[in-house]
Amino acid sequence: MVQAETARKLLAVLLDNLGDLRRYRGAVTRERLRTERDVQHMVLHAIYLATQSAVDLALHLGADAGLAQAGSYADAFHRLADAGFLDRALAARLAGWAGLRNVLAHFYPVVDYDRVHDALAEIGDLEAFAVLVAREVER
Repeated sequence: MVQAETARKLLAVLLDNLGDLRRYRGAVTRERLRTERDVQHMVLHAIYLATQSAVDLALHLGADAGLAQAGSYADAFHRLADAGFLDRALAARLAGWAGLRNVLAHFYPVVDYDRVHDALAEIGDLEAFAVLVAREVER
């Protein structure tokens, strides 16, 4: 990997925030997420950081592999699937996470907190990506 240290730092951010999200998944009820501003901030921030680090890792891996530049964050995952690094179904789900990241970054006034709560149960996709990236970084 051309910039292994950068990838390790991004992976650490992803893993740290996944740890937070696992805790929130068990502790934050749907009602608390809908109504408590501090809870909203901590959950949304962890989702944003986990997803942004996953996107940055996908872009980094693609560049390192000499793949064509991604046209979008979602495309970064599809591009890795095209190159055989990711399963297509996982890439599609990770592209959905990139879409959620975009909502959090650009459309935050209209966040659907029920959907965010549902996303807490779906962090396995980000965890699976972290495992794949960790293997690649250690090569």
